[in-house]
Amino acid sequence: MDRYFSTSSPEYKAHAHIADYVFWDANITAQDIGLCAAYASLQRYVKGEDLYIPPRNVTELQAILRNYSDHVVNSLCSQVVSRVALRNSNGWAVARAQSARSLAAALSKDDNLERLVALHAAPQAEQQPIHHHFNLLDEDDYAFGSGAVTPRQIRSN
Repeated sequence: MDRYFSTSSPEYKAHAHIADYVFWDANITAQDIGLCAAYASLQRYVKGEDLYIPPRNVTELQAILRNYSDHVVNSLCSQVVSRVALRNSNGWAVARAQSARSLAAALSKDDNLERLVALHAAPQAEQQPIHHHFNLLDEDDYAFGSGAVTPRQIRSN
């Protein structure tokens, strides 16, 4: 994670603070929640948590990170002590916007974007020819009249 957010970054600091004080600190702001969401969503992706279909390109990676970030924002907005202040100041939208800005800044550094797309990419399997040398069923077993499978007569009333 140091490659994307160092321990001195505001995202890391917000994540560490909120992890310890989410239920007690009434001064947690929407900006803090957005910074924390950016860190937590990237951490979740790097660990591969709940990643059932890995991204094939940058657009899919951004959609996954946005989805993870929205989960964190929704969860934190419902847990923080200052829920009323967040609701009155349009905190959810502010937190989402802050998270998007932080993620965009982290992804635009060096080759982070390409590295993250390749992180969980499926390995390129060598194309091996498919061999059909196992024939467990004799094709004659399914021919009509062989006795193995015969259709029932259709009733007409």
